Amino acid sequence: MIIRAPHRSLPLQGLQIVPAISEKLTTSPIYAYQPIASWEKVIRYLPSLWDLYKAFEKMLLSESVIVLAKNPQVCSEIISALIDLIRPIPYAGECRPYAIMQSEFFASNLEHGPNRSFLVGITNPFLLKRLMAQLDGARPPYILYLREGRTPTPLKADKDDHQKRSNDELPGSPVPLQHFKSYIKPDHSFLTSLELMMTNNDPSLSPTIRRHFTYLAAQFLAPFNRYFATLMSSVATSPGGNLNYHNFSEADFMKNLAHHGSSVPFKGNSALARHRSRDTLYLAFCRSASFYSWLEMKLSLEKEASAGLLGS
Repeated sequence: MIIRAPHRSLPLQGLQIVPAISEKLTTSPIYAYQPIASWEKVIRYLPSLWDLYKAFEKMLLSESVIVLAKNPQVCSEIISALIDLIRPIPYAGECRPYAIMQSEFFASNLEHGPNRSFLVGITNPFLLKRLMAQLDGARPPYILYLREGRTPTPLKADKDDHQKRSNDELPGSPVPLQHFKSYIKPDHSFLTSLELMMTNNDPSLSPTIRRHFTYLAAQFLAPFNRYFATLMSSVATSPGGNLNYHNFSEADFMKNLAHHGSSVPFKGNSALARHRSRDTLYLAFCRSASFYSWLEMKLSLEKEASAGLLGS
């Protein structure tokens, strides 16, 4: 069995891996970026199916996310699945699948300041209180309170569910209510189909979720690829023969986006409201660490492809 780790963005960049002759004689390779657990196993711990879209947006912007679960294994499995949710976009924050009270993560977070984003899993509610104290005055993280998984995951969580969970986990020290505005419109028919799959223990649940959000990420990235294509047609290549995207302009990109649009479904009761949601999310992405991480990855892949290094 061959174990290798090609970049997770290869299929969406239109780049193919050419297997070596020796590989053709073996069984299928294992890819290192596969999540460590399937969604069939972990989805029952989510507060609601709508939280898939909330988590997608937070991960997309590399914002801080805290996963509070009952045991370390569930923490690690959920975080692995969340990172996979936005592929091929890398999560640009610090990732700790499971942290304990003595973890250097807390000292590191204090040293680098509260503005550094992170994705961390914890089981001790008092660590949540400690983290929130460290982040006092900074942008609050998205807290994913995992359920015990004994009942089917609801389509939408109760409005008071967050406060109830915070009080249950840490009586007398409730975590402030989360007021996060989301911009992508959830696909209700897709979420309804997930409900049915869970009821029937359908083994295609995990591939369905991964395929849906991979396609959503590709839809989100499409305007950037289109803009860079037009940029390259005028800039061509640098003197060294390498692709050159250093002329990226946020203002020009937003004009291009306004002209050509995006196939991502955005929230809003009118075209103007949907355009505002679109522009807000794309601007936030352009100014996030996610954008620079993805762009660096894109440049590296295209450089390797042009040099014929992929699949070698």
